[in-house]
Amino acid sequence: MILAQISDLHIGYAGQGNVCKNAARLRMVGDALNDLKRPPDIVIATGDLVEHGVEWAYKDLKNVLKQIKAPVYLAFGNHDRRGPFTKIFPKFPYVDGFLQYTVEDHAVRIIVLDTLDENRHGGSFCQARADWLDARLAEQPNRPTVIAMHHPPIRTGIGWLTIKPGAKWVERLNGVLSRYDNVQHIFAGHIHRNIFKSFAGITISVSQAIAPQAKLDLADIDPEVPDGRSLLVDDLPGFCLHFWNGEDITTHSAQAPCGKSLLHYNKKYAYVVRHTLDLDK
Repeated sequence: MILAQISDLHIGYAGQGNVCKNAARLRMVGDALNDLKRPPDIVIATGDLVEHGVEWAYKDLKNVLKQIKAPVYLAFGNHDRRGPFTKIFPKFPYVDGFLQYTVEDHAVRIIVLDTLDENRHGGSFCQARADWLDARLAEQPNRPTVIAMHHPPIRTGIGWLTIKPGAKWVERLNGVLSRYDNVQHIFAGHIHRNIFKSFAGITISVSQAIAPQAKLDLADIDPEVPDGRSLLVDDLPGFCLHFWNGEDITTHSAQAPCGKSLLHYNKKYAYVVRHTLDLDK
């Protein structure tokens, strides 16, 4: 199974009726996914779907997503708002007011979490959401499962885009996940960079954004002292492919467009594949 992840789309950042470069960036990634020799089985967008959580932006998002051939599933980020989203995407299920659901009809079970608190930028995961996750994992404790969410529950080293030490929502999530050993991987967004770590004994990857990327700088930052550093850079839009081989998950990251092809697998260059294959003798 191949599961594609896109994140931090921020559609509509330029305002209603204005050209949104992020929509064009999303189209480039959609083209890249559609053109793969083996396209993804599904696509999951892990939050910050739009910039301001307004209804017209979700309409624009829905129109752009139509180009992607694979089924697309959505999760919330801190820029999203439940009411306007539901008017445009009414079929997505809510539990106790939260956009949390499972995707069951694939080789790997997918659990989508809602880490949105509409009053804050950082993540949230209350007891009601934790109880729901616990119940879902308890239903199929032996089935390979991945978790999709927006806010990564890890310290990233990027001071303006990271969790606080001892965050209660992170402790609550850890308390649930640490009781199960069938969760193969967690994937998240929010940071606008590729990051790889572990959480609750589970590998976790953070995807690059569709929108511009966060500048990589691990120096301490003082929120009261602007120091002129770069925060966002106009890098190419990124995405991830999570490949389930029947035993474990491998995460690949890429950007679109991927660049000019320099070599093709044709008769002239067939020897390249034969030469590089790691074959037992």
